[in-house]
Amino acid sequence: MYLSRSSAARYGSCGLLYFAQGIPKGLLNIAMPAWLASQGMSASMIASYLAIIVLPWVFKLTTGPLMDRFQFPAMGLRRPWILGAQLGMTVAMCLLVVIDDPVEQMMLLTALAATVQLFAATQDVAVDGMAIDLVPEEEYGRVNAFMMFGKAIGWASSAAVSGVLLSTMGLGPTAVLGAVVCGVVFLGFFYIREREGERRFPWSQGEHRAVVSAPASIKLLVTSLNDVLWSRTSLTVFLILFFYGLVNGYGDALMPIAAVKLFGLASSDWSNLVATMGLAGAFLALAVGPFIDKFGIKKMSTWTFALVFGHALLLAQTEHLWVDETYVLVMLAIWVLLDPMASVCVIAIAMSICTKRVSATQFAVYMSSANLGVSLGSKLFGKVSETASYPDSYLLLALLILFTLGILFLFRKPAMDASLGT
Repeated sequence: MYLSRSSAARYGSCGLLYFAQGIPKGLLNIAMPAWLASQGMSASMIASYLAIIVLPWVFKLTTGPLMDRFQFPAMGLRRPWILGAQLGMTVAMCLLVVIDDPVEQMMLLTALAATVQLFAATQDVAVDGMAIDLVPEEEYGRVNAFMMFGKAIGWASSAAVSGVLLSTMGLGPTAVLGAVVCGVVFLGFFYIREREGERRFPWSQGEHRAVVSAPASIKLLVTSLNDVLWSRTSLTVFLILFFYGLVNGYGDALMPIAAVKLFGLASSDWSNLVATMGLAGAFLALAVGPFIDKFGIKKMSTWTFALVFGHALLLAQTEHLWVDETYVLVMLAIWVLLDPMASVCVIAIAMSICTKRVSATQFAVYMSSANLGVSLGSKLFGKVSETASYPDSYLLLALLILFTLGILFLFRKPAMDASLGT
């Protein structure tokens, strides 16, 4: 089980670790907002909760430099960080048992949820850096597909189970079950190593086998990063990811609230719908990877975002059909179905221009721009919901997607530069 030698090990490990990231997302980002809406909490308060718990993903750009600078290479460049973050996520999930009444303890719930997300974001940075270090460029589309497949399976199954357990047993048992699953992934990853000859445990025999070395100092790391961040291509990627995040955060707040408050779904019905279509989306994302490798990242991303735009615009312009339960369920299902597919595309775009020398930091910076967009997008819907109608809210979503599509047309992948290690 050496990641440097086996594509199957790379795909399986990245998919499994992203599956673990999906567990807290299914509970905290999907099932919880719908449950809070069913309890009568206002849309603006739920949107604020979502905006806050996403913030650790925004500030994960500070984690990247630490990973690139401080390493224990005898166990692998990224693997020790992955193990530590996975353990922290498991423990933090357990701490949610102190919440007796999520509505009354909203501030504590938000703080603990943000802590869980902090460890999940740290794990994410380490996994992405590991993928950039070890995965050949011609496999980027496929490995991203397996990542999104794993994550979609994680949040879909977590959302389905959490939607039922929150209504019947409360947050404590739900969180403990999620923690157990995360703990199993933590233990399992001890049996995966990045390169042959490295240690399995800190006290095992082994030595440094990585070719990529850490920068000598944070200052040198920042200098190296500065060399690659401010090109035209890099700035375009910043904008693509930021507006993708804005769309994602806005939609993540709008869809569950509309499902419960506007369309009359029970919170468990919404969670089950997300779970079902999330699983379908996971397989769709898995299929997208080879097409990205075949047709190119830009072409597949353009087609995908054109579909997302058409869906949002159609939903905004068909208010007269909202009384049809079948139509509503189909449209909500399509939104969930397209999300993993869009994620595969934008992550592959960011990964395609990262340099191996500062991969964790550079990729974390790009993804932080997306997560900043997610936080601001959730907050934006909270503000819009106070004055705008639901048709107008959906129309604004379509306009945000159209703007993202316009920026995507500006993307040009640079030629490979051997001096930068791209």
